[in-house]
Amino acid sequence: MPSYTAYNLGIHSALPLPELPSSDTPADVVVRFGSVDRALPNSPKQGLIEATAEEAYLFFEGIAKFLIRSGREITVDPVPGADERWIRIGVLGPSMGALLYQRGWLTLHASSVAVGGGAVAFVGERGWGKSTMAAAMCARGHRLVADDVTAIRGDGAGSLEVYPGYPQLKLWPDAAASIGEDPKMLPRLDPITERRARRVTRDFHVEPLPLRRIYVLGGGERFEIEFLGAQEALVELIRHTYGRELFQAVDTRAHFLKCATLVNGVPICSLKRQYSLSALPDLALLVEEDLARSDESDLVNAG
Repeated sequence: MPSYTAYNLGIHSALPLPELPSSDTPADVVVRFGSVDRALPNSPKQGLIEATAEEAYLFFEGIAKFLIRSGREITVDPVPGADERWIRIGVLGPSMGALLYQRGWLTLHASSVAVGGGAVAFVGERGWGKSTMAAAMCARGHRLVADDVTAIRGDGAGSLEVYPGYPQLKLWPDAAASIGEDPKMLPRLDPITERRARRVTRDFHVEPLPLRRIYVLGGGERFEIEFLGAQEALVELIRHTYGRELFQAVDTRAHFLKCATLVNGVPICSLKRQYSLSALPDLALLVEEDLARSDESDLVNAG
């Protein structure tokens, strides 16, 4: 099988995954084709159909069934004639999110960049500008850590670390154009939407980083950053967990404790802004200034 790496895991896959860097790392995860002998849902429901602590069964109509086992194996049972781009999205998105959950990691619906020796995550629902914000930060010289699925785990010494995902940003054409890219020159992510894939190989951070801060994206009349209280921050983390249905089906309490640990260890802020692509450089500068003030405060407290 071709072998790749993502989230510091060796991934051996029968399905070509050109989004991932090639690697000769031993297999931590195997992606294979096979029959997933599970019933189709009786309703139009898609996504997570069944879950236990060891298995998760996902179904996407017209694409494939996916069975994720023990944080080590993804079995793909594709619909004949399904577009391979959709299948790869199913593997690298929902299936990988389920696999990381099975391995005990906390996954957020967030895009992350490396700033000043740590990772900064931008959290939000689909379409709220997570990837666009990460792209704006990369345009200012910062490196991408993960797009859409940010995986966090403890290092055993009390630090919470973000593990590098895929060296690719998912951008709508206007967002790609706002950072100087020609959307027509970027491949489409899927056969239906206009979203584009922007590779960031040279601007990708390949090592785990301590998580410095989380920004929760929201709307507002002006640019504004505010620290969230512990209760509000906890609600936002649970709300923006990637694949909420999985932890709700398996172990809500354990997930709650992971989120609480994150709230106690990392500052979480709201980042309010008007949606304006022309204002992205100013918004990125605001984030840089906020982080710089944090660094200055840490130095004062250390002294």
